Amino acid sequence: MDKILIVDDDFLVLEHLKNLLSSENRNVSFVAKANLALLRIEKEQFDLILLDVNMPDINGLELLKEIRSSEKHKDIPVIMITGNNDTETFVNCFNNGANDYIEKPINSIILNSRINAAIKSRKQIKENLEKTAKISDFKIQLERQKSIQYQLRSLVSRMNPHFIFNILNSIQFHVLENNQNKALEGISGFSKLIRTSLNQSEKDLIFLDEEIDFLTNYLVLEQNRLGEKLQFYININDELLEDEIMVPPMIIQPFVENAIVHGISNLKSNGLVNVNFFKTNEHLIVEITDNGIGRAAAGLLKKQRKGNKHKSKAQSIIDVRMEMFSQLHENKFSYKINDLEENSESLGTSVVLQIPIDLEA
Repeated sequence: MDKILIVDDDFLVLEHLKNLLSSENRNVSFVAKANLALLRIEKEQFDLILLDVNMPDINGLELLKEIRSSEKHKDIPVIMITGNNDTETFVNCFNNGANDYIEKPINSIILNSRINAAIKSRKQIKENLEKTAKISDFKIQLERQKSIQYQLRSLVSRMNPHFIFNILNSIQFHVLENNQNKALEGISGFSKLIRTSLNQSEKDLIFLDEEIDFLTNYLVLEQNRLGEKLQFYININDELLEDEIMVPPMIIQPFVENAIVHGISNLKSNGLVNVNFFKTNEHLIVEITDNGIGRAAAGLLKKQRKGNKHKSKAQSIIDVRMEMFSQLHENKFSYKINDLEENSESLGTSVVLQIPIDLEA
């Protein structure tokens, strides 16, 4: 229902306007003085003001100036009521911000048409401004997402050297040992891994089965490198793969690499990595467990080799990626590291990774 305020000191005109406007779906209020009109405008929101030009004390033009000087009320449509059929009055009305005018004696058809047009015009302007604001917000959000995507791709490229260096060392070892079959297997698996990595680094999301294929290829290469030190199992049911869940590329591999580099590689033999997948209502849960030496022992070894000031770049990159994934997809990505112990003896490490299941490319 449109709210209209009529400001006129002539009670006959007020009564006449009340009768003319009562048939429409409107809420009509009346005041006879300019100062009362200002009080009403401050307290209430009106869709239109009908304002008489000639009033005592503060005339209609002065009141119009007051209304237009306020940032809060400057867009309220104002139709001036005038009995002065002269050009100067009309010019003064429009110069001071009037939207339209109506002459006395007031014609009901003309009055209602101009009121409807003024209110409709204001609503249309507001809708257009809201649409423009939404478009601007969307463009800002889009640019922000693009920036995050570029940064994520850059981070992926920075993670690749961590395992590339180890795999190349493994191939070199097989070559030096004259183990041609192992060397060829390593070169073939390595080239496949690099092709997949380069392809996926240009994507924001991939299907879960693609991530598992990449992870499997990586683990096979690490198994060839470490020999008896590493066995691995990837446990996922077919139903979960059929759900076509999408995940960011290389989101799981860095956690598996940490388990191997810091836990399994320090064992003499019988290292084991388990990667288990299951789903809740909102998340894909990936649990990565290893029977390595544990975080405390790995930390001591790292200090001995690199000193107290060394900070893991890989872990820093993982943390940044997780935060950026959450910003980009407006969903919570998280992980938790648990130390596995029995009778104060380390049994390895477990990482539980949570990935939202409603991601869309």
